[in-house]
Amino acid sequence: MSTEESSLHRCKALVEAKLDRGGSEQWRHKDFSQLSEAILAVTSVNLSVNTLKRIWGRVKYESVPTLTTLDALAVYLGYSGWRAFRLAEVKLVAPLDGTVPATPLIEQLIDSRSGSTRHRFGRFSAVTIWSIGLMMGLSLALLLAFSLRPASIINRRLDPAQFVFSSQRVTTGLPNSVVFQYDARAAPTDSVFIQQSWDSSRRKLVSRTGHQHTSIYYHPGYFRAKLVVGQQIVQEHDLLIPSEGWHMALLQEPVPVYYKAADYIKSGVIHLPVRAITQHNIAMQPHPPVVRYRFIKRLNGLRADNFILETRLKHDYREGSSACQNVLIMIHSKAKMFFIPLSAKGCTANLNLVLGGNEVRGDETDLSALGADLDQWVDVRCEVVDKRVQILVNKKLAYQAMLPIASAELVGITYDFEGTGSVDFCRFKHPTNKIVFEDTF
Repeated sequence: MSTEESSLHRCKALVEAKLDRGGSEQWRHKDFSQLSEAILAVTSVNLSVNTLKRIWGRVKYESVPTLTTLDALAVYLGYSGWRAFRLAEVKLVAPLDGTVPATPLIEQLIDSRSGSTRHRFGRFSAVTIWSIGLMMGLSLALLLAFSLRPASIINRRLDPAQFVFSSQRVTTGLPNSVVFQYDARAAPTDSVFIQQSWDSSRRKLVSRTGHQHTSIYYHPGYFRAKLVVGQQIVQEHDLLIPSEGWHMALLQEPVPVYYKAADYIKSGVIHLPVRAITQHNIAMQPHPPVVRYRFIKRLNGLRADNFILETRLKHDYREGSSACQNVLIMIHSKAKMFFIPLSAKGCTANLNLVLGGNEVRGDETDLSALGADLDQWVDVRCEVVDKRVQILVNKKLAYQAMLPIASAELVGITYDFEGTGSVDFCRFKHPTNKIVFEDTF
């Protein structure tokens, strides 16, 4: 392993420790997304999820990371940049003979005639030493002045009324381009961004003096588009891209692989077979792809703090690294989402349950009841009544809690299968048992 590779290996280990999401070998897309957001918050540099996956070896890529990327990782760890991180590493490694490595300045002060380490400060006059100290002090003062001044300008609270932000969908269906109209001339910096949603990796730098930006959305959903100046959200608004029925896709970056859902709804089940995946030259191993079924539509007034979801599903691929048969049900609302994970019984420590923005981690809480035999049909029920949440798996209580869930409108559901899977039915209803949406395929 080269010195550069060794430094990157140590850097990644320190990043993992700081993020505190466990070892990266267990990370999923959500963990890389959270790392991207954390780096952006500290450094103002947007490293995409795909870039981070390449660095951590999840995506095959032969080139070395760029210096900009390495600098961002180092700054996230508290260093001034990648060079400072490398230098700090060198200082931590002592030579085998136990002596302290000499810096270039110390080397000049070593008595070459005797080979000793006697410092020869007598070569410099007091005036010279005083002058050098003064110059260093002035340089440091100027550096601080120029580095802190922009930060103080950018970090001051901006008046949202001075900014304009709106959008218009170009068409129906997917992919879908959205034209954003904006006015950010009041920004005190050129760091003006338009962000598609909560995901900061979908953030694009735009001209401070411009007025239009067009962005592509590859998935249906409810999005909260944002106009960002520096690190401050100055304007945001709702953006709903409906699915026009069930939307079926295989996740990959930057463009997913689309399938016509109607072609794969048969005999009362929605199911994408393995052969349909491999026909697109997509490998099922060593990392199985994620298959997504999504339905996005306003659900006639159903709200996140009072609803019932009933569904039945199973996992259809358990080969190689898909032994855990991970499934994720997402319930979409106009505020915080619900993430209900399922897996094989031996893998529940890796699960993270999110209910209206309230996270419950499987490595800190017993979520073993979310494990099931996913080779068979599994019934899942999520019931929220007056903010009391109950999750039932095969009619057995798996989790319950009283949670501060916002009363926001529900707008749809997503099923993600690591590999592929099937859904037998999906049903949303009021706590009164009045059915609002049902699809038995």
